[in-house]
Amino acid sequence: MRDDIIAASDSVSRRTRQRLDGLTDDELFWEPVPDCWSVRRRHDGTHRADGGAIDRVEPFTTIAWRLWHLTTCYGSARHAAWLGVDRTGGGFEQDDPAPAAVAEARAAFEEAESWWREVLAALPDNAWSEPLGAIAGPYGDADKASFVLHQLDEQIHHGAELGVLRDLYRATTQ
Repeated sequence: MRDDIIAASDSVSRRTRQRLDGLTDDELFWEPVPDCWSVRRRHDGTHRADGGAIDRVEPFTTIAWRLWHLTTCYGSARHAAWLGVDRTGGGFEQDDPAPAAVAEARAAFEEAESWWREVLAALPDNAWSEPLGAIAGPYGDADKASFVLHQLDEQIHHGAELGVLRDLYRATTQ
């Protein structure tokens, strides 16, 4: 199971990287509808992802926002902690400063994805069926494999969203 899940994760990240080929800064920050959430320059000079309370319907988000969110799906420091593996790194959290250009965004994504793979590889074969434990709060009874599969689902659907947004950009700006 472990090797199959790691291979699936590798395939998903490879497909997502391919979807990012040719991405431009204009496309990264393109807002196809009003009131999109994006990554914006703040008064202190950093770039951060929009966020906040959601009334009823989640806002539409730009490629920049979705790529940063996907980066945090791969690179959150909680992954190693929740899976009980000793790995430093990660640390891509949604509220952290976000990349301000395609090259930075791709580098952060690739670093987060590489770190995620290291975390998966460090999880021993016999640990995948263990519960996450108290560190995972209300998810503590779930086993580690379920958590990894949840993260893989996040990576698949956000990667697909990036592809759809790129298709929409090409169809509406040519």
